[in-house]
Formats: sequence, C-alpha cells, structure tokens
Amino acid sequence: MTDIKTIKEKVAGKVNALDRKTLSLISIAATVAVLGAGYMILGKNNGYADVPKAEAPLTVSAITVEPRVIDSVVTAAGALSSKNTSVLSSKVMGKVIYLGVREGDHVTAGKLLVKIESGEISAQAYQAQAAYNNARLQYNRIKSLYDEKASTQMEMDQATLGLETAQAGLKAAKAMESYTTITAPINGQIMEKRINLGEMALPGQPILKIEDNKNLRLEVTVQEQDILSIQPGKAVRVQIDAMPGKDITGRVAQVVPASDVRTHSFLVKVDIPADKGLITGMYGKAYFETGKREGIVIPKTAVVDISGLSGVYVVSLDGNAVFQMVQLGEERGGSVEVLTGLKAGDKVVADNKLGRIEGRKIVVAQK
Repeated sequence: MTDIKTIKEKVAGKVNALDRKTLSLISIAATVAVLGAGYMILGKNNGYADVPKAEAPLTVSAITVEPRVIDSVVTAAGALSSKNTSVLSSKVMGKVIYLGVREGDHVTAGKLLVKIESGEISAQAYQAQAAYNNARLQYNRIKSLYDEKASTQMEMDQATLGLETAQAGLKAAKAMESYTTITAPINGQIMEKRINLGEMALPGQPILKIEDNKNLRLEVTVQEQDILSIQPGKAVRVQIDAMPGKDITGRVAQVVPASDVRTHSFLVKVDIPADKGLITGMYGKAYFETGKREGIVIPKTAVVDISGLSGVYVVSLDGNAVFQMVQLGEERGGSVEVLTGLKAGDKVVADNKLGRIEGRKIVVAQK
C-alpha cells in the first residue's frame, strides 16, 4: 500500500510540473502575439498609429448649366427604299433555259437576264415569217403585172392587203417571241430571284426584282401635329443606324397627303444622296427642324454611364461630386440635349474620364 501511495504522489508531482510548464509556454506565446500586434499597430515613427488619410480635393473643369435657344426638332424613324424598283414577270409559259444573274448582282439597262423556251411561240413566229414572205412575193408579182397594165386594180388591192395582213401577223408573232427573253429595264441590283434554271415559268409569275441602289429614299412616318411644319424641298438631317455618328443631308421629296387613320400619322419620303454602304432596308432617322425653343445642352463628354444609367456629376453647394441621373434628347454635334435632371445654375463636371468620383471634394479649375 505504501509503495502505491508513493507512486501516485510522484506521478501527481510530474503532472503539476508539466501543467506549470504548459501554462508558462502559453503565457509566453500570448505575450509575443500581443507584442507583435502592437508592433503592427504602432507606427515606426515615434510609435504613432497610421490613420487613413482623406483624399485630396479633385480639380476639374466644369460648366454652368444655362438654358439657350435651340432648334425645335421632330424625329421620325423609317427604312431606306429605292426610288426605282422593278419586278419582272413572265408573260409566257415555258422552261427557263438561261438565267444569267443571282441575288446581289449589279446589272445595266438592256442586259439579258432570262430566256424562256416555248415551242408553240417559236412555231407561230416561223409560220408568221413564212406567211409574210409568201405575201411579199405575191405582192411583188402583182405589182410587176400592174405596172405593165397586165393586172387589175382589184388584184393589186388584194395583194397589198395580203402583204399588210401578213406583216401585222409577223409583228404580233415577233412580239410574242420577244416575251421569251427578259432584259433589265433599269440600272440596279438584283434583290430577289424567284426562279431557277430549268424550272417552268408561268404568265404573271414574278421572276426577278431589281432596285436602283443609286437613288434611295428614307420613308418615315410623322405625327399629324407636326406635318404642317414639313414642306417638300426642305433639307433634312438623316442618320442611318448602320453608320453611327455620320450625318447625311437629305431633302423632303414628298409628303403623302393621306394619313393612317389608326396612328394619325403621315408618310414622308426623303431623298438620300448616293453613299457607299447604303442598302435598301436599312433603318434610319430623319430630323425635321420645325422652329426654335429653349433647352439645356451640355457637352457629350460630361455624360457618364453607371450600370446602364445616364447621368452627370453635379458639384453640390458644399463642393462634393454628386451623381445626377438625366434624360437625354437629341445629339447636336459634340453636345447633347438634357430633357430632365438639370436646371439652370447647376455646375456639371465636364470630363467623364475621371471614373467614379461621387462624394469627392471638387475644386473647379479657373478658366
């Protein structure tokens, strides 16, 4: 029993010694951690803590919003079309034995496009030619006898009538035969081809569509309250969606004097000068000047886009940059009209390349 008690006391002493060593190590580690954290917090210079520094005021150029007199403009959208369009159809029935074009080809007036084979028409033309030749021989024979006083006036009249009848029949047959060939009536571009080589053409069936791509017009719809301000012959600024940033000067060719009863709008046709790249079907806008009015216009360089929202940075009374959403109107060269969001006297930062500056202190550069 004594030996067992002695062993327990020795074990307990060793455990206590280990506990004291463990606690001592933990204490030392904690002290090191605290000292390290203090070193990170304290500055190297005189032991002061690093305090985040405030951003310096941003010097920018700014404009003061002032309403001014601008052109009152009516905007109308539409599509380009050709002034001269020709849809070619077959007048006879027959197999297409020649097709010399495809979509996109440019053709000149008179170019052979399609040839149709028709045995019946060819036979009629041959018969008409033979009848004419026979009538011509008969006429020449009777005319020779008549000149020699060897035939009567009645025989001469009959020969003359026979020749004229045969000649008329030959012209009709030649006209029908000409329908078996289709030529281009205008200079232009093949926009549609509705038949293929070897297929049967039918009378009245559209075969080809040609558009004069050198003479285009923009057809737009204008509301009835604005139509009285639009007159034929007036110059119009036009922009085509496929050519952003490019202005084209058109001219009002026609104001169709009939309105759409459902939309209360009128069709206006604007002639467009030939320009490389313009194709029928392209969408565009026409800007009709209808007078003068007062509006707010700012440089396009002042407009910023944040998450799809258009806006500007306004300098507040306490000198901070504040993001202000705006509704933009028509672009005018390097400027754009602001419909809502700004008022007279607002100071707007003119440079949209500064990034996100809301809340920054602003110093307006002196001009």
